[in-house]
Amino acid sequence: MANTGLLVLTNPTKVTKLLPIIKEHVSKTLYIQYFPEKNIFLSGNHTITSTQLKLTRYAQIISNIYMDTSTISARLDVRVLLTTMKNPNISIINTKKPVEIVIFDQICSKKEADSFIQDYLANTSMGCNFITFNDDQKLEKADEVTPCVNEEKTYKNVILGGTFDRIHNGHKIFLSEAILRCTEKLTVGVTDTNMLSGKLLWELIEPCPTRILNLRNFLEDVDTSLTYNVVPIEDMYGPTKFDPTFEMLVVSEETKRGGDKVNEMRKRMNLNRLDIHIVKLICDENHREHEESKISSSNQRMRLLGTKLRAPVCIIIKYYCMEVFILSFFQRIENKPLKPYIIGLTGGIASGKSSVAKKLEKLGAAVVNCDTIAHDLYSPGKRCYDAVLKTFGTVILKSDGLIDRKALGDIVFNDEAQLNKLNNLVWPIILEEATKQINDYYTKGFDVIVMEAAVLIQAKWQHECHEIWTCIIPQEEAIKRIIERNRLTETDAKARIQVQPSNTEQVNEANVVICTLWNYNVTEEQVQHAWNETIAFLADQTKS
Repeated sequence: MANTGLLVLTNPTKVTKLLPIIKEHVSKTLYIQYFPEKNIFLSGNHTITSTQLKLTRYAQIISNIYMDTSTISARLDVRVLLTTMKNPNISIINTKKPVEIVIFDQICSKKEADSFIQDYLANTSMGCNFITFNDDQKLEKADEVTPCVNEEKTYKNVILGGTFDRIHNGHKIFLSEAILRCTEKLTVGVTDTNMLSGKLLWELIEPCPTRILNLRNFLEDVDTSLTYNVVPIEDMYGPTKFDPTFEMLVVSEETKRGGDKVNEMRKRMNLNRLDIHIVKLICDENHREHEESKISSSNQRMRLLGTKLRAPVCIIIKYYCMEVFILSFFQRIENKPLKPYIIGLTGGIASGKSSVAKKLEKLGAAVVNCDTIAHDLYSPGKRCYDAVLKTFGTVILKSDGLIDRKALGDIVFNDEAQLNKLNNLVWPIILEEATKQINDYYTKGFDVIVMEAAVLIQAKWQHECHEIWTCIIPQEEAIKRIIERNRLTETDAKARIQVQPSNTEQVNEANVVICTLWNYNVTEEQVQHAWNETIAFLADQTKS
């Protein structure tokens, strides 16, 4: 199977019929070059001289192609090439990745295919294979598109903006519409960190430099004729606040109001008004009840829940490079056996980690609850009891001699120094007892053991685990749950949250992220999926 393929498409209605061939022969990247309704092998002359289609017609065809390939886009990076569409006199197809196989949507001989590959792909894909498609069924032509006002107008300088997290087909359609209407320079504003906190599962959004790099890679790949300026933006206006060279702004249906605000701002700044092109939202036909109905990055992030975001840390390879000692982290903690396999389960207060632990217990894991251990060790006569009483005095005792955890909490959650003092006392004792329980469960036949601990990240116990599962919920939901469950004031609830690692810190340490924001069934599916992946991983490790 080839990593990279090129589909030479003369009739867009053939795309869905070609999908089985594509899935069988291409594994990573599929480029699609559209040549409108012509025989590309006639007389061996491959110069494109077809009549230019109208912009709206091209845009609709491109949108249809991306939608028709949506069933394979989760596995394949599909990219519709635009350079030769916009510039019919350009005959060479340039791609960042060398094409290994060409799929033609019409019958051709080996001589014709070799000639096409040599003439069109001479610089990037020497020696690649080809496949032809033989379909005797009569195919419909693409539907006509009703023209829009100024549909043929193009612009030297075009701008658009967005988050562009994990580029999906909706992004590709949005970007392609801008590229089609741009003749010289395309500027893309990418929302930086301070603009992300209101987005669903924003903690899973890729870092801004990563999104910029991926975006530039896509843009330069699908159209080599433009100059691209991809920049981070700190507000909704970005460069439109000061750049007089912009002529058109591309927005989606849901951000049209933002386009109007840009023009209001430019009027105040005595800058030219921008023409606005609106791109329709694309329906996600596979969305579930708790997901958005449109193709969106939010849906992409929701579908990451319960999957392995990064491989378990398992092998440390040590090597010397120019007399500098370097540690490279790959698959497994050094000298740490795979059995028992320890999943560290953590999450902020009210994040739902206890319900996740119960589900894992039903699936066959043993659960060591560090919070329960701590409660027990606070009992009179136990090690934590004596250490805490010695440090904080009798003011934290109830009349029956038990530690008043609320009184202790009032002290430590309002004083970081006191909290650190408490943690340094009890964490080593709790870990020691947890390790003992893990070993006991292993001797009883449990190969997978969950160590549930709210403080796992702060205490750096992640280094005791093979992988980390983190439960997260939005802060406003956590506050609501704490008020209802613990009967605390909003101020006290916020104080409890603020002394914990943030969701971002938790996610940065996690191999798997679970979100319990939706109903129980959604959480259960996430846990089941993550469990299945872990069991499959362990089975593979056993075989190797």
